[in-house]
Amino acid sequence: MSDASVYRCPSCGAAADPKAAACAYCGARLSPARCPWCFGWLDAATKDCPRCGAAAQAPPPGSKPLTCPTCRAGALAARALGGITLSGCARCGGVWADAAAFKRLCEDRSAQVAYLGEAVSPQAPSVSDPSAAPVVYRPCAACGEMMNRVNFAGGSGVIVDVCKPHGLWFDADELRRIVAFIRSGGLDLVRERERRELVEERQRLDRERSALLDMPSLDISTPHPITAAGLLGDLL
Repeated sequence: MSDASVYRCPSCGAAADPKAAACAYCGARLSPARCPWCFGWLDAATKDCPRCGAAAQAPPPGSKPLTCPTCRAGALAARALGGITLSGCARCGGVWADAAAFKRLCEDRSAQVAYLGEAVSPQAPSVSDPSAAPVVYRPCAACGEMMNRVNFAGGSGVIVDVCKPHGLWFDADELRRIVAFIRSGGLDLVRERERRELVEERQRLDRERSALLDMPSLDISTPHPITAAGLLGDLL
């Protein structure tokens, strides 16, 4: 079992049950949290994550705590690394990012490396079939309104929950899959596919336009043997 999967008592260091209220060895009160950067277990009072170095971020004064859209109970814990703040749920491992944080994570290669915990890109984009997963709509962590479901980049296979004014919610492992998709060139593949589809659509429209221009004009001054139904059939 990796150290990241073990939650340790902040008082005595013994392995502890994240669901327990107190340490079974020393009786110290437990406040388990999961780092949204490396998913390792730590205590909520820990300033820096011992595994990835993400620093705990206190909520802005007067702000409303973010609630997990999946568990719908308990506040999310925020941690910052490389100038980007993400919030995670200790129960389900989901991650919340506001629009600015997610945009920077998508564009900043150093932040991507920090999130993936590796210095090299995956070999190829990993794409899954989102249709196999059940459709579940979740409330925004900030405002509570139901979020929209979006297939990231239109072809990643990762369905994310989006509240346009406030941010995005990623179920456990979804954000890692998206960052890996970006690092492996997935966005470039999607752009190339969209460019190819646009070219094909323009070519199809050009062919239809040429076919219409090549059609013989009808002489409406004399009766014509082609019926309206027959003409419509020729056009179709």
